[in-house]
Parts: sequence; structure tokens; C-alpha cells
Amino acid sequence: MNLSTGIKFGALIAVLISLAAMLCACNGSAPVTTPTGPTTNPTPKPSFDVDNVVQVVYFHREQRCAGCIYAGDTTQYTIETYFGEELASGRLVFQVLNVQDEANAAIREKYGAYTSSLFINEVRGGIDHIEEVTGIWFLLHNDDAFINLVKNEIEKHLGE
Repeated sequence: MNLSTGIKFGALIAVLISLAAMLCACNGSAPVTTPTGPTTNPTPKPSFDVDNVVQVVYFHREQRCAGCIYAGDTTQYTIETYFGEELASGRLVFQVLNVQDEANAAIREKYGAYTSSLFINEVRGGIDHIEEVTGIWFLLHNDDAFINLVKNEIEKHLGE
């Protein structure tokens, strides 16, 4: 093997190891906690009209990496900061759920969640319109961009 081929092979191995590390980050054996403690699971408020409501559901795994904790906490911050009135009225419902907890099996199946993920479900006339917000994963630790994406997606579904 010549030097050029060896360098290319080494670079390929480094890229593959980096990708594997990123994909396995949430499967670590030690749980990660934030300095302020674990994220709470807000209790959904009863809706004045359960047939027309926007549900925001953040699923997380049992062992959470720093990115997953950031996504959950920043989503919660965004909702509490910009949508307090909608939360109080029941027009918007927010839940943080462990995707691996069998108590959440029915809602996990409804959303098709299998790992950390954010969903917005616009219920119109009693019919679910579920959308996964995948763009958050490209904006981890970029507060302004992350918050704007989540805020804009919720506003879109609230019709604002």
C-alpha cells in the first residue's frame, strides 16, 4: 500500500469511527443530568376543544446524551417562553416522554417514535396531523436558530 492510499484509508476509518460515535451517543451506559436537575414532564392542561388542539411531544431515551437533554430543555424553554397563554388555555399541550417506558407504548406507537424525537400534532376536527421536526438535530447548541425553528413550527400549526 502506498502512502497516498494509506492516508485515504486512515481518513475513511476516522470518518466511520466519528459517525459511529455520533449514532451511538444516546446509548451510553451512564445517564447525563443537567445542573438544574432532570427535565420535568409538564402535565397537559385539559383542552377547551380536544378536537382542535396542537400537541407538542418530545420523546427521549432512558440514557440521554448532552444533545438530547439540550433538545428537550430548549424545546420546553421555547414553549413556556412564547406560548404560555396557549398552554394555559389548553390550545397547546406539551409532553416530555420516555420512549422506552412501556407506560408510553400507546403514544409511542401513535407517533412512530423509537428514539429521541420532537413531534407536533395538529389535531383538526379530531383528526391527527403528525409531523416530526427533524431539523432540531442540526441546530443543537445554536440557541437562536433552535428556538426560532421550534417557535415557527408551533406557530405554523397554531395558525399564527
